[in-house]
Amino acid sequence: MAKKINDLLVISDLDNTLLTAKEGIPEYNIQMIKQFQQLGGKFTVATGRSVESVSRYLGQIKLNAPAITYNGGIIYDYENNNILYRAVLPEKAKDILKTIMEKFPEVGCEIMCDNFRTYLITENDYTYWHLFDEKLSYIDTEADNISNKWIKVLFSDENSRLLEMKEFCEKNIHCDEIEFVMTNTIYFEMMPKNITKGKALRTLCDLTEIPISNTIAVGDYYNDVEILKNAGLSVCVDNAPDDIKKLCHITVPSCTDGGVGHLLAQIIKSFT
Repeated sequence: MAKKINDLLVISDLDNTLLTAKEGIPEYNIQMIKQFQQLGGKFTVATGRSVESVSRYLGQIKLNAPAITYNGGIIYDYENNNILYRAVLPEKAKDILKTIMEKFPEVGCEIMCDNFRTYLITENDYTYWHLFDEKLSYIDTEADNISNKWIKVLFSDENSRLLEMKEFCEKNIHCDEIEFVMTNTIYFEMMPKNITKGKALRTLCDLTEIPISNTIAVGDYYNDVEILKNAGLSVCVDNAPDDIKKLCHITVPSCTDGGVGHLLAQIIKSFT
């Protein structure tokens, strides 16, 4: 682990870890992030959200290290407005999507692309809430009309239906270049194979020359598993499922109670 605070990289999940979509970022988190950065620590995020959405939600928080977005699909440097790493779905994803949507036509579907745009393919209440809550701009179109490379496909619906979709994909979709992951109780994603927050963390460490042993990852859900396993220190908020807590070295207070801020306060205390 780092000997000085300015050797540390703290990387936090967004939703239900650093913030909630409706309530935003707890003030305590904001205060402690600023104090941690002023002392030389590096703070960034790892999220399934798009580059646009991250920027919109962070508000007054400035990231002083590149961010992992799209669950590892893009590593983006907000300080210099630059893509450092990008992974895209193969062309066969288009045919796979057709197969899935023929079976589940009522499930909401959004496609996120390398031009940072979100394309709404199938609308339902869940896509409405997602786009409205995140205040995302989007284009209502058909998948065949999209010329840009796909970063990921986001399916949204009630949990029981997404679990049916997950089972269908596991039994019927066989592609070495694609994998599927539940990222929330109401979200299910199609991603490039082996693209995870954990792999992106290793890439980020290579790009920034930060030893992975000097990283602290904070998360709350199953799409955080790989980054929690790879980080030097793994931390979860108290609202995480019990099996996620078992993976972590430390549990801090829940998201709405400023768990990330409590972690940063402990770090600052240990180095001062």
